[in-house]
Amino acid sequence: MASTIPSTSLGLLDLPTDILVMLPEFLHNIEDYVNLSSTCRTLRICTNAASPNVILHLAHASSRVFFRPDPFFLICATARELGNWARKCDENETELAAGMPRGADHLMDLALRHCGLTIARIRELHALRFSVINPVSDLVDKCIGEQWYATPNFWNGGVDDAYTINADVNETVFNLAIYGELFGPDFEPFFGSETGSSPRRRLKVDTRIEYIKYCLPDNMIEWFEHVDDLERRVGSYDPRRDITNQPGGPYEQGNKESRSNFNHTIGLIWLMNSTRWRPHWIKAREAAGAGPEFADNIRGSNIATSSWRQLMLENVMQCQGLEGLGMIQEGTEIAERWKPKIREWREKIEHMEEPVATKVDLYNIYEYPDLFGELRMCAAGYLSRS
Repeated sequence: MASTIPSTSLGLLDLPTDILVMLPEFLHNIEDYVNLSSTCRTLRICTNAASPNVILHLAHASSRVFFRPDPFFLICATARELGNWARKCDENETELAAGMPRGADHLMDLALRHCGLTIARIRELHALRFSVINPVSDLVDKCIGEQWYATPNFWNGGVDDAYTINADVNETVFNLAIYGELFGPDFEPFFGSETGSSPRRRLKVDTRIEYIKYCLPDNMIEWFEHVDDLERRVGSYDPRRDITNQPGGPYEQGNKESRSNFNHTIGLIWLMNSTRWRPHWIKAREAAGAGPEFADNIRGSNIATSSWRQLMLENVMQCQGLEGLGMIQEGTEIAERWKPKIREWREKIEHMEEPVATKVDLYNIYEYPDLFGELRMCAAGYLSRS
């Protein structure tokens, strides 16, 4: 005989909305989130209410599958927000800089605590994979990667900068983009702010140096381990060049597995100085109608071989983050969008006084983001261990 007792079981959709909107916090990864949001209209509305920080955590759980190279892709996606968080106060910047000896993992951990990501931004990043990341990666490969090494007669004149470099092309692209996302906004105070607004707080030169040392590690630095002894004895050594061997960091002693196998620093130096890389930026400037190169105030080789104005223009162009790398994709919508900004930068730089430089040992590092100068200082400055 069939039971006449009415069923009291409830389904998922019978739960209150204030419970359903909490579901994303208990999912395993971003794939679960997408599947749940595709189930029905009610769950789509509820998952859309998930905070950007929750979505970032779910994306991080899938980073080795959907957001490669890991963790660089997600660090790049959150670096601008992380930099803005660090600019809010000295305490935030101190926290950012103090953990740098842990390398990229420190940036990712801070992002998971203070930043977020939206599904719309994830879609934008996916589109950039095809419009910017892949073509720029191909160019980088021709400058320091396998295509570069495949040049006929490589060691005997086939290229003008033959060298032994073990660089990961994808990581190199994201290293450029992360530096721009994190530090690029520090150009804004140099170009002036709107009337009545206060100058934006900039990150310190020392913070950028800490980033270069630990987030762009280089196994070639082992060559320089004891070269600074003479400088220490004569008192000319700058302690900002020291490297800390923190457990789990990129220079941890006795743990070869934790060390980077790639030449991040040397690879970037070779890329930015490559005769296959620089012409693309020259073409982007010329296509924007940003005038001829500046040719005044030639500096010493430790800063630049051209004028400080030209150096600043090149720096600001190459320091605009992931999307900014697209300005060298001639004829694309992204490149067209950057042209007015390139003209604006040149006009403002033309009327500027030379920015202040900070002395780091024998090297002058400009107060604005100066990736090439900072890389040269770290590589040629014979970083030591402590």
